[in-house]
Amino acid sequence: MNMDSDNLFKKGSQYSRKDVGWILLPDTGRPAGGDWDTGYVRIDNKLIIFMNIGVSGTTGHDFDNYYDDTNKTIVWYGKPRSNSQQPTFQKLLSGEYTPYFFARWDNKNPNFTYLGIGKIVSFKDGIKTKDGNENIVDTIELKLTISDSEFIIPNINPEISPESKNNKEVKSSFALEKHLEDFIISNWGITSLSEKYDIYESEGKLAQQFHTRSGPIDILALSKDKKEFLVIELKKGRASDVVVGQITRYMGDIMKNLANDQQNVRGIIIALEDDQNLKDSIYAMSNIEFMRYELKFELKK
Repeated sequence: MNMDSDNLFKKGSQYSRKDVGWILLPDTGRPAGGDWDTGYVRIDNKLIIFMNIGVSGTTGHDFDNYYDDTNKTIVWYGKPRSNSQQPTFQKLLSGEYTPYFFARWDNKNPNFTYLGIGKIVSFKDGIKTKDGNENIVDTIELKLTISDSEFIIPNINPEISPESKNNKEVKSSFALEKHLEDFIISNWGITSLSEKYDIYESEGKLAQQFHTRSGPIDILALSKDKKEFLVIELKKGRASDVVVGQITRYMGDIMKNLANDQQNVRGIIIALEDDQNLKDSIYAMSNIEFMRYELKFELKK
């Protein structure tokens, strides 16, 4: 998952506003209406930005947000009548607020793809746009960069190349955890996990990015004898002990809301590397283990 500094969201994965609300406000979820149904909402020092690229929003606003593939920059426009002197943008430009960007290319899809945390490159006030009544008003334009965005924006649901799809060898490390996730899903049958587990199915779909109130589980599997759920958390590079808290929250959700009294719940963290803190954290946990993938794709204990 590349989930930025605080492991909240997974780049390249899709979230509804409701999903984001449960992750940021686990006790209550998002409130109805208000800023949550507009372009951005603030939670503590986080500015959660929902943007449309190339399509109008459900409110009828049609901003010229776009991605410049040449310069790897994103151009994003504030709400009508926004400017750099307003408190929200002053704190955003000063770095007091951290901007989390979610985008969509299809306004019929209620979900947004998480791009990552943006770094503001420049801004400009006085850009002309239309408000909800078709009046011409000013707004602010911001140019920003988001690491790995070139792997996400051209293809919201990236596919592994055909030559790799049924091949046990992966020539290089994965650009995003989403790519690693897609590869494992597509090649489940060649992994050692498939000997005991099948990918769980919910409502006729494989449990990839399986929804919980603590966020989406990368992959949820169920043992062939139906006695054990397996929560799989992926990291494309090195995994630290931060992931232990994350996977235990997911496991707790499955225990409370899906597993019955006769079913166990286990967890596996899969990454290219681990560190000593992670090893120490899971040493005393009999229900969580670490597996590493190799570039010649195999899972090793």
